[in-house]
Amino acid sequence: MTVAVLGGAGAMGRAVVYDLARHHVDVRIVETDGARARAVSRRYAGGRARVAETTGADVAALARAVAGAQVLANCGPYGLNLACMRAALEARCHYVDLGGLFHTTRRQLALHEEFRRARRLAVLGMGSAPGTTNLLAAAAAAGLTRVDAVRVYNGGADFTPGRPVLSFGFSPATLLDELSQRPMVFTRGRFRSAPPLSGGEDFDFDLGRQRVHLSLHSEVATLPVSLAAKGVRECTFKIAYEPALVERLRGLIELGLADPRPGPRGVAPRDVLLDVLRRLPPGPEVVDDRDALAVVVTGRDRRGAVAVRCELTAGPQRRPQLSAVARNTGFPPAIVARMLIDGRIRARGVYPPEMCVPVAPFLRALAARGLAARRTVARS
Repeated sequence: MTVAVLGGAGAMGRAVVYDLARHHVDVRIVETDGARARAVSRRYAGGRARVAETTGADVAALARAVAGAQVLANCGPYGLNLACMRAALEARCHYVDLGGLFHTTRRQLALHEEFRRARRLAVLGMGSAPGTTNLLAAAAAAGLTRVDAVRVYNGGADFTPGRPVLSFGFSPATLLDELSQRPMVFTRGRFRSAPPLSGGEDFDFDLGRQRVHLSLHSEVATLPVSLAAKGVRECTFKIAYEPALVERLRGLIELGLADPRPGPRGVAPRDVLLDVLRRLPPGPEVVDDRDALAVVVTGRDRRGAVAVRCELTAGPQRRPQLSAVARNTGFPPAIVARMLIDGRIRARGVYPPEMCVPVAPFLRALAARGLAARRTVARS
């Protein structure tokens, strides 16, 4: 059984490659840079991962690259999600990705009937956040008779010596969109948008107190629908960004450099900015970071009002080197890909994780990788 990992040479993709290879799954790294992909195969898969070079991101090229695989794990930019789903349908394989920043996720859900007819499953947003956060929310809500609110938080810290201010734990394009696009919230039973970086509050992670803000994320697109039967009325996602990084990028955004529309010379400022950010010197190879996820679900159970908090915090690994963000993001899709191959997930169609992935086995698999979730219950 083969899992094709699109973007398998990237920061998140190499964690997927590593986890699948060490569990004896055949891996195919799909990349435009074959030399880089072969280096990742040697370092993270003992040279056992095969490489499929692709010269384009159109549906036909992607379908050729993943042909014969049972699962396509898409670790590329979220702008490729719809093309990758079409390629998975053409290649007749299951599909897993890392999320679509709300709006893309909603467009992806529209392909449900096509995947159901093809007897294949697409799991949308199966990284850390979204992904593990969705399943932590499902775990917290499982014993409740009514859910009033779901609040999702993502924090972190980086203790790497000499780390430059402009360094990125994941795609600069995604981070730029999270900072510049209006976040969506679900409030009083309705979706609405809010100003970027609004809704600031201090939240206590096990790393300590951090300032979090609203951000555009896929959890808000699916959790209110998945938990509708329990009456959920509120859902938000908030994240703690590095203050110095936000200050630098906010200045560039205010100058209009995040605008995706072509300017007078026919070039989009956002494309120019991303080209500059990609040319920045890479940060230190060994990263000492932490990535924290927390979900707080409030509602009622048979004993009365209750608040259930589920959380986990990831650290890095040294051999081979993977950051905490990469482990937290890359191990979940690898776990779900194996569940699909083994037949432990029987759903067909297009679903978010909380509607198709078995929660307890998934959390046990994370714990076996050193990412153990904790659950606490508070009563008023």
